[in-house]
Amino acid sequence: MRNYGKDMKNQKTLKIQTTRVFQDLISTNKRICVFQGSSRASKTYNILIYWIYRLLQEDNMVLSIVRKTLPALKGSVLRDLKELLIKFGVYDSEKWHSVDGYFELGTNIIEWFSVDDETKLRGRKRDYLFINEATEVTHDEYIQLALRTSDRIVIDLNPSLWNSWIYDLEGNSDVFYTIVTYKDNPFLSETLINEIEKLKDTGDNNLWRVFGEGQKGVPTRVVFSHQKLYKDLPYGSKLLGYGVDFGYNDPTTLIAVYKLGDAIYCKELLYLKNATIPDLIYKIKDLGINLNDDFICDSANPQGIAELSRNGINAKSVKKDTILAGIDQIKRSQFYVHEDSKNIIDELNSYVWKVDKNGNNLDEPEDKNNHCLDSIRYVLTMKVMRNSGVYVY
Repeated sequence: MRNYGKDMKNQKTLKIQTTRVFQDLISTNKRICVFQGSSRASKTYNILIYWIYRLLQEDNMVLSIVRKTLPALKGSVLRDLKELLIKFGVYDSEKWHSVDGYFELGTNIIEWFSVDDETKLRGRKRDYLFINEATEVTHDEYIQLALRTSDRIVIDLNPSLWNSWIYDLEGNSDVFYTIVTYKDNPFLSETLINEIEKLKDTGDNNLWRVFGEGQKGVPTRVVFSHQKLYKDLPYGSKLLGYGVDFGYNDPTTLIAVYKLGDAIYCKELLYLKNATIPDLIYKIKDLGINLNDDFICDSANPQGIAELSRNGINAKSVKKDTILAGIDQIKRSQFYVHEDSKNIIDELNSYVWKVDKNGNNLDEPEDKNNHCLDSIRYVLTMKVMRNSGVYVY
């Protein structure tokens, strides 16, 4: 592993540890560079090292850093960017303009924005472009950005989509396209390596292919295929809470969710059709479960949540994350379903991805056969994902 970095103006040598990603970027002269890879391959971090290293040797250049949403950008790339600017000894708080979204690096500008900001997407020109987590960006958005970029474009992604415009870039004459994994990151701790390699044990081969090997997953319409049945909860399992999905014509569901290590255990308690909130309250109390435990409920029915609370049930509204984030959390876990949970099992067998006109899977599930699964997702969102229990990113 080599150390790079020199502030050309101040003649101050800096030692920065890099991985193969950085070395690939300085070795190729291709206009477009695509880094497809697994979790913890240090793609983003080393791409940022490259951009700072390059800009320190140039003047009057503009680099745009882009992601689908601004919160995602701030929570990931910008933290790394600020850390690296400090390491390079070039960070100046007065030149970091959070509100307007840019940093002055000498005479150069590093700006950041999201593609959901239409005025910035279609109105700005730049010298360099970095698209982070590019599977979140549509092909049209990419084209708008690329048309306004005069020099190099760098893209990184986890290949979580079965089909993407990005994969079509591979093989083009002006594109450097490579796959990197956590094994290309020699600075990764043994703990994180073990955490990633646990994905092999989930039984979901697609999950390991994408987040362990950096490869595209194998298409299948069924969203979940790694679940196993259990008869008795293993000793030491901890109740995370009860998930509640309200319905009337659609079923109202109550699912108990437990956790033991990396394993999730679920048991169907109620699956009610044409049930009112008073019906649900009566059924919950009739189960004899502890009403002080957390009941994580669909936030779309605040009146129902209030009524449960008035009747002594510790009902809480879920702070919803994306459906894909919930699916990903289940896929990352060893997932067990009680053998008597007929409706959960039925949903798992029929919950499928949407397809396009050519029959290719889209990265969005069909919005049906998911009432029990939504209940499970609500609990995981509040009790695992929001308590820093998302295992690997």
